[in-house]
Amino acid sequence: MNTNELVEYQQKVEAYIKEHKMTDLFENLTRLLVLSKPQDPVTFLIDILENRRVQRLILVTGVVTTTRQEIVVSLANMFNYKVITVEDHFKSHWINDDQVNQFILAELKKTEKHFRGIIISGYPNNIKQAYYLQSMGIIPERLFYLESDLDFCRQYYEQISQSQEEVTKALTRDRLNKKDLEYIYGSYMDIFNTSKRTKEDIIENIKQIIRLRDRKFPPLRFPRVAIIRPPGLKERATQLAQIFSKRYGLVQLITFDMIQQQIHNKGVLGPLIYNTLQKEEEISNDIINSIVYTEVLSTEARTKGWVLEGFPKNDAQLKFLEAQNVNLFVVLNEDEDVLINKSKLLKIDPVTKIKYEKVPLNNKPLLDRLQNFQINNEQLLKDRITKYQTFVKLIEQKFGERVQVFKLEKDSTENIIRVTDVFLNNPKIYN
Repeated sequence: MNTNELVEYQQKVEAYIKEHKMTDLFENLTRLLVLSKPQDPVTFLIDILENRRVQRLILVTGVVTTTRQEIVVSLANMFNYKVITVEDHFKSHWINDDQVNQFILAELKKTEKHFRGIIISGYPNNIKQAYYLQSMGIIPERLFYLESDLDFCRQYYEQISQSQEEVTKALTRDRLNKKDLEYIYGSYMDIFNTSKRTKEDIIENIKQIIRLRDRKFPPLRFPRVAIIRPPGLKERATQLAQIFSKRYGLVQLITFDMIQQQIHNKGVLGPLIYNTLQKEEEISNDIINSIVYTEVLSTEARTKGWVLEGFPKNDAQLKFLEAQNVNLFVVLNEDEDVLINKSKLLKIDPVTKIKYEKVPLNNKPLLDRLQNFQINNEQLLKDRITKYQTFVKLIEQKFGERVQVFKLEKDSTENIIRVTDVFLNNPKIYN
């Protein structure tokens, strides 16, 4: 095939792919091959196209075990899903949340690949268990909560409780747990009343929801995501970066870690950065920009895409990042009083001048020397927060639909992930 024939052939192939709207599909399949490097690429691609490779996760909780389990087993048989039932494992002895969480994590890790998905029955039951799933980066597609009328629940607890006081406590606990789960999962939690609807009707309804919510492919192309967060409050943003990296196969770039690496490497920038931090001053834009630039242009970052946390923090850094063609800005913000109160709870290491939101219990030397972060001038703190919120508005004005702003306290990780899924599968953000 000579050069002219080759060009003509390529044009015909491109025209055919474009006509049938398969550009994103081919790009995505190529991306998955590059990231996964399977030994048998043909089988790997077939599995993806048959929707067998990614196992879906469905949670079913609430109501008494017998009714719930009948519904779960029926759904599992229908869709070829594995069932993990908390009660089956712990039915003979008392348990706590930590035991249940570890059991669920272990079961998820050893689930056989031939199952199309997993249904966990009887989990999560409360906010601690729900938060554990999020902290491990495990995001379910859907939570189905099965409830019964108050009279039915009362009769059930009266049969297994020693006193009326225990019955009242159990009913109150169930009500609060349901409320907490609604807060965590929001619109991704469906509630069915088993006292008012037949088991067959509930199964049919859930079946339709599952079928309508087939998991999409991972993000199109190679996304570049920036996570913006309030000054000093990096824990939530870092957690999101870790989840994004794991979920979408992105290179994780944490600004704090990159700065610490420069200090530990003892290169040209290390002493300069260290001295600046000791004075509790801001590192210059030129230095931060050069560090970030090196990382985002690495071969791995350009090949896989990246998620950048803690950058940019000001207009000059934003202008620099604009040239890197960010696809999505995930912005964490809150009301002024909330940010002030969270800042007052910070701890500081007097040696490194590093601030901590969460006390590192596994590092005793650090734990022993941590002190409460002293805010000598509250007006300065308010000014920093006002400046940050003005910066957020600038980002929104400049990048429009590529910006998603979330409440640091009120928006659950579940909801942030769901919104991000939608955005990263939208071809418009890659133009």
